[in-house]
Amino acid sequence: MNLQTFLRESTWGYPIIAAIHVLGIAWFGGTILAAGFAEDLRRARRVGLALMLLSGGLLFWLHPLQYYGSVFFRIKMLFLLLLIRTKVASPLAFALWIAIIFASRGIAFF
Repeated sequence: MNLQTFLRESTWGYPIIAAIHVLGIAWFGGTILAAGFAEDLRRARRVGLALMLLSGGLLFWLHPLQYYGSVFFRIKMLFLLLLIRTKVASPLAFALWIAIIFASRGIAFF
C-alpha cells in the first residue's frame, strides 16, 4: 500500500493532516493579528505559512479530483491568489482570510 492510499484510507491520517492545516492557519493568522504588538514575528509567521501550505498540498494530493471539482475549492484558490497580491496587515487581507475560511468550510460540506 502506498503512502497516499494509506493516509486517505486510514482512520487518523486525513484528520491529523486536516488538524495540522487548521493549526497552520491559526498560527499564521495569529502572527498577523499580533504583528501590531510584536514586530519580530516573521519566523513564526513563516512556520505557520509552511504548515498551512504543506498540509494543504498534502490534503489536495489525497483527494485531487474531489477538490478540483469543488466550486468552493476554486473560490478559495482565487481568494488566496488575491491575498498574495494584498498588503499583509490590511483590512482587505483580513476580509480575504475570513472569506478563505468560509470557502474552506464549503469544501468540507458540499
